[in-house]
Amino acid sequence: MTAAVLGLCIVSGISLWLYFSTSPPQTTTTAATSAVTAATTKNAAAGCCSSVPTLPAVSNNSPRKKGGDGKLEKITFGGPGWRAGPGKFSNNYGVAVSADNEIFVTDFYNRRVQVFSINGAYLRLFPTIVSGECKKMGGCKTVYMHPSGVSFDVDPGYMWVVGQSKRHLNCKLYDVVVRYSTNGRLINKFDVGSTIFYPAIAMDVRNNKIIVGEKDRIMMFHPNGTLYWSSKLPGSFVEGVTSDREGNVLLTDGKKSVKVYNPSGVQSWEFGKIHGPGKGQLRFPKGICLDTSGRIIVANSNNRVDMFTSRGEFIRTIATMEEPWGIAMGPDGELVVTSPRTQTVTVFPRQMVRL
Repeated sequence: MTAAVLGLCIVSGISLWLYFSTSPPQTTTTAATSAVTAATTKNAAAGCCSSVPTLPAVSNNSPRKKGGDGKLEKITFGGPGWRAGPGKFSNNYGVAVSADNEIFVTDFYNRRVQVFSINGAYLRLFPTIVSGECKKMGGCKTVYMHPSGVSFDVDPGYMWVVGQSKRHLNCKLYDVVVRYSTNGRLINKFDVGSTIFYPAIAMDVRNNKIIVGEKDRIMMFHPNGTLYWSSKLPGSFVEGVTSDREGNVLLTDGKKSVKVYNPSGVQSWEFGKIHGPGKGQLRFPKGICLDTSGRIIVANSNNRVDMFTSRGEFIRTIATMEEPWGIAMGPDGELVVTSPRTQTVTVFPRQMVRL
């Protein structure tokens, strides 16, 4: 009798082991997304916008793949997904990389910022809530922003995001700049102006100022939203902005060139005036950033990412990819580039950038 019971226990244990080892694991994407949707809906109905729901963090420390020569390879992640779960994009224009190697990507039509590891693993996201404005008659409504640009604050625990939103009372489109914590808590915000385009943003860390490029204007603000200076660019169209160690502002004129402004807002010089597909020529340039040596890197609509000296002389093409837009440098030298055309993000290892 004892032997029979013992045999039955062994058979049952083996059956349970086979069941759990062969059944596919349940994905967390659907459950996490449902939780965020429910929490967002609940907060919106209550007019509660100070508590921002975020998806649970996912840990992924798997190493980057290496090629046959032992060097790290580029990685690409993402894909198209309007109203989709984590990891998919609907017009991912802006990107920034934190000091601890987290990649923050603006997801324009999904009205959120998504966060990934430098290896491309999804970590978390937060909706880009602007406010919970209330009508005089009736209830409250949560107001969101369609984010297009992101940049880190001088305080590494915070970031600045710029994008389009609608005023709740008159439904007019306007550009708004919002300061969030890195987990999505809204800190403060200020309006920039009405627009129908995709504004760009950067942080002048040297002077603790926020730089915003909007249509044919380049502006610099104090953190409280007070305008420091503004300059009009007749016939131009600002697509990307950044600043150098001296506080100069560099911007891409989406029609053909890169323009440089001094810290007082006066244009100093420009390069790339020849519009075309040739080596060193710019065609509808988008994002712009600097490497640790001060070299200028531009997302070129010639399907290239090009590098120039600090004086605008062409050095080489770093990479070729379909319609690059937002670009950012990681603290260890990786170059991160978005492509709204393919709805992907590509991380280029530092050896490809430092050649």
